[in-house]
Amino acid sequence: MGKLWDFERFAAAPALIADTGVTLTYGNLAALSDEMESAIGSCADWDASTKPLTMFVCRNTTGALAGYAAMMNRGYPMLPVSGELPADRRRELMKAYRPALLLLPEQLRGEYPAMREVCAVRDYVLLRSNYTERFPVHPELGLLITTSGSTGSAKFVRQSWENLRFNAKTIADILDIGASDKTVTALPLQYTYGLSVLHANLLRGAAMVVTRSGVMDPEFWDLVEAENVTCFHGVPNTYDMLRRIELFEDDFPSLRTLSQAGGKLSRELQEYYARYAADSGKRFVIMYGQSEATAAISWLPPEDALHKLGSVGRVVDGGEISLIDDAGNSFTGAHKRGELVYRGPNVAMGYALRGEDLSRGDEWNGILRTGDLAEYDEDGYLSITGRLKRFIKLVGHRVSLDEVDGMIMDELNILSVSVGTDDHLTVFVTGDKEKELVTAFLSKTLTTVRTGIRVLTVPAFPKNEGGKILYAELQKIADS
Repeated sequence: MGKLWDFERFAAAPALIADTGVTLTYGNLAALSDEMESAIGSCADWDASTKPLTMFVCRNTTGALAGYAAMMNRGYPMLPVSGELPADRRRELMKAYRPALLLLPEQLRGEYPAMREVCAVRDYVLLRSNYTERFPVHPELGLLITTSGSTGSAKFVRQSWENLRFNAKTIADILDIGASDKTVTALPLQYTYGLSVLHANLLRGAAMVVTRSGVMDPEFWDLVEAENVTCFHGVPNTYDMLRRIELFEDDFPSLRTLSQAGGKLSRELQEYYARYAADSGKRFVIMYGQSEATAAISWLPPEDALHKLGSVGRVVDGGEISLIDDAGNSFTGAHKRGELVYRGPNVAMGYALRGEDLSRGDEWNGILRTGDLAEYDEDGYLSITGRLKRFIKLVGHRVSLDEVDGMIMDELNILSVSVGTDDHLTVFVTGDKEKELVTAFLSKTLTTVRTGIRVLTVPAFPKNEGGKILYAELQKIADS
């Protein structure tokens, strides 16, 4: 297996720029990679040709990014987890997967007094675990990534080195990343898209501006301006928060590319940011994907962002999309909805639920049934219309929960979230006035269904740290 990135090619260029002013060049990363490999080798009790699993406790710091990049480039498969994960949950994951190495913030070193220190990487430290029996790791396994931002889950997607190479080039091409670009760390590293952005930048010799400040912190945007950051990347929740504070009412001259992935952006937000980008001479790129496809499945070119509202564009180069009906038959034609099936070199190997799964090979063979419902328009542009499982039966009628929410948004411009079980539909809104309007609208719209419908209010929709709605939490409220 060759290296993921050619650090020596960009040796003099800045790779990591910290908000403290400290800079690491690509040459520094190359040297660090050699040093860490030597330090690991001095305490290894495994075959040098078979790299063991490393658990990586993620924070947006130079030590974290440098240590991760150095180890990945030497072929060590990584299991990233949130730096905010409670210690007991982290121990449960370690027990489930038995990593040989642990890369974590130095301030958490005291939680593992019995583990031997291998080396330090600025504010991070690499430890060797004491598991006498470790799970064998498949040679193609490169990364275990959480499926939905729920960082406490033991379920991970097994991404191969080939997946990671294809995805890094795809993201770099889509975002037109060059060696002169600077990207700020706006996303957690345990996110699929957060790592995809890092991988793409390292591939092209671009710089990562590293900060633990969040996008709602003034110092984050002071850093963007001070370092002349050119690329900003977020998930729907990121752009929703920034719209609420009207951040982009001001221009950021250095920014040239904004991108969004990690879930469906509302038409309203897409229009707002696409118009901002058009008016200020920037690119706004929308991407659709899944962790199971190592991030990217399709993308909407910036020139189409305004006149293709709600679309996720066309399939990435090297990939293929088909839509299938309930019987599994593929079909073509505009405005015909079916499940989206993706084929490509970035389709992951399968899932891991426990350590025994680390030795499994490729179980999906480049084919992913996404579970997303989609349709094409007349120009061949793709739209995601809902989830396959987001259906219920009301008095014998099949009802799409996503379609209900879409109708409410289209007709009333009210954000709602529907959940339900057969014969019970509950629509959640965030205000009494919205409840009144939605109740009246549904009574006129769902005329074939007279019972089993109610509208409830919540202070805010529960979301995970990636900004995705927690439907199960709302269903618990509905059930109670």
